[in-house]
Amino acid sequence: MGHQRSAPPRASRSAFHAFGAALLSLGAAAAVAAPGAAQAEVPVQRTFFRLPSSNGFGAVLLDLNQARLTHFREHLFATEEPLLDERGEEVWIGNQPQAVPTRDLLYDAYFGLRSGGRQRWLTEVPVDLDASGYAGWTDGERGGTGVVTMVQRVGNLECTQLFFAPQGLGQAGFVMAMRVENRGEVPAEGVSAFSLHNFHLGFGRPGVMTDIGESGETVAYDGSGGRRDFLERAFAGVVVARALEPAARHGASSAGSPADLDVYRIVAEGAVADLPDLDGAAPTADGSVSAFQWDLGSIGPGEARWVGVAFAHHGDPSGAADPLVQGALDAYLGAKGAAEVVADEIAAYRAFQGSLKVPPTATPGETALLRQSAVMLRMAQSRESHAFLREHLTRDAEPRATRFGTTLGGEPAALPATIAHRGRGAVLASLPPGEWTVAWIRDGAYATVAMAVLGMEAEARDALSYYLDAEAGRFQRWNELASYDMPPYQISLVRYHGFGVEETDFNDFGPNLEFDGFGLFLWALRRYEELTGDTAFVDERWATASSKVADALVALIDPDTGLVRKDSSIWETHWNGRERSFAYTSITAARGLCDAAEIAERRGEAQRAAGYRDAANRLRDAIAARLTDASGALAASLEELESGAGYWDAAVLEGIAMGLFDPRGRIAAATLVGLDEHLLVPAGAGWSRNDDRFDHAGANDLSPWGSEYDSAEWVVTDLRGAVAARLMGDEARSDRLLRWVLDQSAANYLAIAETYDEASGAYKFNAPMVGFGAGVYALALAARDGRVVGPACGAYFDESATGGTGAGGGPSSGSAGSGGAGVGGAVGGADGIQDDAGCGCRLATAEGAARWPLLAAAVAAAGLGRRRRGRARR
Repeated sequence: MGHQRSAPPRASRSAFHAFGAALLSLGAAAAVAAPGAAQAEVPVQRTFFRLPSSNGFGAVLLDLNQARLTHFREHLFATEEPLLDERGEEVWIGNQPQAVPTRDLLYDAYFGLRSGGRQRWLTEVPVDLDASGYAGWTDGERGGTGVVTMVQRVGNLECTQLFFAPQGLGQAGFVMAMRVENRGEVPAEGVSAFSLHNFHLGFGRPGVMTDIGESGETVAYDGSGGRRDFLERAFAGVVVARALEPAARHGASSAGSPADLDVYRIVAEGAVADLPDLDGAAPTADGSVSAFQWDLGSIGPGEARWVGVAFAHHGDPSGAADPLVQGALDAYLGAKGAAEVVADEIAAYRAFQGSLKVPPTATPGETALLRQSAVMLRMAQSRESHAFLREHLTRDAEPRATRFGTTLGGEPAALPATIAHRGRGAVLASLPPGEWTVAWIRDGAYATVAMAVLGMEAEARDALSYYLDAEAGRFQRWNELASYDMPPYQISLVRYHGFGVEETDFNDFGPNLEFDGFGLFLWALRRYEELTGDTAFVDERWATASSKVADALVALIDPDTGLVRKDSSIWETHWNGRERSFAYTSITAARGLCDAAEIAERRGEAQRAAGYRDAANRLRDAIAARLTDASGALAASLEELESGAGYWDAAVLEGIAMGLFDPRGRIAAATLVGLDEHLLVPAGAGWSRNDDRFDHAGANDLSPWGSEYDSAEWVVTDLRGAVAARLMGDEARSDRLLRWVLDQSAANYLAIAETYDEASGAYKFNAPMVGFGAGVYALALAARDGRVVGPACGAYFDESATGGTGAGGGPSSGSAGSGGAGVGGAVGGADGIQDDAGCGCRLATAEGAARWPLLAAAVAAAGLGRRRRGRARR
């Protein structure tokens, strides 16, 4: 992910520049202030209230502010595949490729309660926000499950509601359950509970976070064989709703129902009245809803009663899928009631938590966030490998085609059919309500390494398999890449549709095309085998990883600059003059090629290992020669550095965190000083992602795309900065960054944000983030525990070669010369590479506040050479 994507609307650059100058002056002043005058981070705020649950097939969303479920999607991911016309050709409108969006099938669902001679829907009752959130995985613990709880009180009755996508259900579905407990000293008499389920199963595919239509819906009740099932069907398929406890009443109504038969109004109007029963099928109507009523009778002091409903969806509304969906619920539920279903779900998470590797240095608060982060990683991974597709796209008589067959690699299926796709194992960048429910290789790489660190070996292996099996190489012959002589490649240049098809996004400046995923994949592959010991998997997939990832990456090194060729990189700047020689892309490439060399060497492929290592070292030399300023600080891109200003980018922290440059050396020190001077935010502990919102204001500059997305404080760079700071010896600063993210997340239900508002510190844009949130948090704690990557290619860059002066983007003997793509010529042999394939911290102690400038000067004077370290411990 990188997330330039669709930036918020921009005000005038002059207005932004004025605001930016104020922010930067605040940051700079705080950075150089005496420790006694240093400012603390702003108090954390709870601003995130929409909590997701997922089982890898679908997802639901509980809105604590609205006291109801507001979202149930038919797939976990945002889009299925590229949209095809009747000839099987991909559809474009203008410069935009079209896709088939996933549908949100639920308008809302919630419980109601009758007590004290009055009934009401609980959506009108205040939520105890402090008591709500993710259920504990064991007694006395907070979070660690995908079970979302909401607590409300009506008189002496405490209503604890639990919502989750069941891990044991192999399709899109969810459970809503409620425990009604009498907290008073006298019995509560005449208690009843209600549930209402308002699905939208009509026409349309407007996007996964937008409701589809509710036309032409039919609700039927099936009480045969001891079942308690509503079946609601329309264009978007069928949903089965099964009561988990015997229900006294089961009613349904529609938008045209009279008041005395309207199941919503009967409860909402407050007077004691029972729901009307529906037997058989109701007439087809628009806006149909169903509802259950349970009569709980008298509840004594300290006693509790349970109710609940389980749901499952299938995309076929014809009736043929009814036994499949009901059978799936039979297999999942058996004869269990609501209390047992909830207990079993938490037990499944307890078993999962028992398998995790938690750093012994983690505090209780850190452990809670880490355990919930592991759950987020798991919930964000697609488990789906098949999908039922109708012959109609958004409405009757609108044809749909697919690129997938009923078996993998088979001829495109004639629809309707259940197709086999390549989506299993994908890790999404965010869970809903975050916008980025899409698989980016960048986010996925961080998530995959985090899974391996946490002991989630099977999940990490599935993620790596996904990238090696998904449909990629689709952009090889695009005009934008024609001058690159683009080699065959396997890793997406941006991201993937849910069925495992490479995709990118466009704006007026063309597509995003990014090369950092190649190096990040290789880094993740090597870290996987180091952390798990599973060399057999890496060996099995090495032919593809070496030829279509590592070799392709070598071929993308520009012989003129020694850097990776221009791309859109991590912050997704698009093309058509906005591509750049970005430092982040070359940093990740150098690290990845070093890791590829390690794998090749382990396998006895000496020539291949030497070729990758030589390419990596030449690339690192070029970074030092072409992408550092006069102080030695790493710049965002070659083009901005050569312009002389506006080249600050927190993504370059990976040059330290990934072991390219000595963390106790001059480049690292100067980089931190520069980032602190230019990117520190006034509200938080970290940095804006770059200076693009404010650099060169009013000019036609090299980064005219800057927006609020750029000036926000980014959690991924905060946490990768925490790794870098710890390597640099500033444990206090690293801990401060970790504590800031922990405090923010603890106040927001253990969901890690994408960004914080730079001025207020509030959650901004998307949450919960996965690779750029949960994943990098796990990596930061692991780094504190000593589980860090070692120096790239076995040693840090030899800074003495720079002669104590900054490269400033000028030429250097360290850049690639006649060796073509930075390899030094062909390696040859069967395993060979093809020829021409080319601060000061504001809250630091007095010692820490002065550390970076002094260290930079000391290291430059000493002219330290290459330092070697032993391998990081596992």
